[in-house]
Amino acid sequence: MASIKEILEQDDFGRIVSDLCVDTIEDRHPREYLNEYNGDRKRRKTSVGFREAKKVAVYSDTEIEYDEKTGEAKPKKLEDKLVPVAKIVTNIPKKIVRTAAAFLFGGEMSITADNTDDGSLEHFRKVFERKLKMKSILMKFARIVLSETKAAIVFYPVVKSDGIKKVSELKVKILHLPKDENIDYEFYPHFDDDDDMDGFIHKYTSVKNGHSFECVKIYTADFIYTASKETGEWVIVKDKNLFRKIPVVYAEVDQPDWEDIVIVMDHYEMRLSRMSDTNDYFGDPMLKTYGLANLPSKDTVGKELNFSMEIDPDTGTAYHGDADYLSWQQSIDSQKEEILNERHEIFSGVSCPDLSFDNLIGIGDSSGVAREFMTIDAKIKAAEQMEVFGPVVQRCVSIIQAGMANISHIKDADAIAGNSFDITFGSILPRNLTEELQNLSLANGGQPINSMETITARSPYTQNAKEEVDKVKAEKEAERNINVGGVL
Repeated sequence: MASIKEILEQDDFGRIVSDLCVDTIEDRHPREYLNEYNGDRKRRKTSVGFREAKKVAVYSDTEIEYDEKTGEAKPKKLEDKLVPVAKIVTNIPKKIVRTAAAFLFGGEMSITADNTDDGSLEHFRKVFERKLKMKSILMKFARIVLSETKAAIVFYPVVKSDGIKKVSELKVKILHLPKDENIDYEFYPHFDDDDDMDGFIHKYTSVKNGHSFECVKIYTADFIYTASKETGEWVIVKDKNLFRKIPVVYAEVDQPDWEDIVIVMDHYEMRLSRMSDTNDYFGDPMLKTYGLANLPSKDTVGKELNFSMEIDPDTGTAYHGDADYLSWQQSIDSQKEEILNERHEIFSGVSCPDLSFDNLIGIGDSSGVAREFMTIDAKIKAAEQMEVFGPVVQRCVSIIQAGMANISHIKDADAIAGNSFDITFGSILPRNLTEELQNLSLANGGQPINSMETITARSPYTQNAKEEVDKVKAEKEAERNINVGGVL
């Protein structure tokens, strides 16, 4: 494989772009994955989106025709009517993806450092957590990768004025498919023989004065090339890379996160759609009449059904018609069981807990250990996915660290560059505080595990913890004196 240096040495810039715009996975279809994620069901012939309208034979109420063989009169057959069928589309792909992203980055984010005395940790935390809001970026990035199968995080500097002087700041954006399918928007990494990314290209379309033209950005460790084809020829600008490393984090997976259960999902949605059609046809009862009856119109208020009285000429007995409702008595227990089984296979097949209200309502106040075991399959999946997203977090830290040292925090460059920062994410499962406190108290031999001031500070009614503790002590002392005085 040619190195990025060898590719960029070519005289034909169009050839350079062509050589770099090569996907790492063949037959990848991110747009199809994204469409299915958003509710389109046309990726497979088995999908519910391919359900065809039902043809219904229609006969005239006024015209008749005669059978050619028997001569029997019958209603005239008209053109078949196409009746739309139900196409029930679930949000299963979104539910799977957002649950997986939450197990990866939904817990509390913790930032630590080897050296906490030189102030570099606070500088880094302010940039990583507050300015760049990397927790939200990583959550969104995980959802995009797991749905579109690839995405990139790009860091870049901007210069702003604080009214006195110009200040350099770091910014971040995510590269992913735009909503408009007609917009040309591509990005590809380039790896060297050691599987390290030595280049990255972002190809997109710009519009100026109603004229659209091709643009590219090529990132290397030393330079950033910005090129446009506004005049019909490539105009290239070569800038020094201030980060001194490629400011791009790229991640990809082989397939969207719900790919393992698409066949079951198709069958599940098809079954729901067919059940909907059946219920629409048979669900409402029909009135069945016997004999002569005067039926009210559907718009009549205070409806009354009248039956005419008839006399049997032979016996002289009076009789009249009758009516009752015809309702569907068909049992659908097997269909219900099938739907439940398919739903179970869908969520277990992608190691995703079904956190619907109906499932959670029966759990009750389970212990922390029980909750952990109930979601152990999702945790195993998250641990496996961290093989992809763990390096993403580490590279984000490395790029931000380099950007701060070389661009935005040059005065503290030595402290920032010389420190080692670590990012971890806690569990998204709710904590059982009562259980934790009981366990801590038990481990401490039943003795208090916090001071009165610490406990008082946790109260939402506490304004000043120390003053509150003093007041409590004073009240106890006054109560003790009163009790002692009463005894004396």
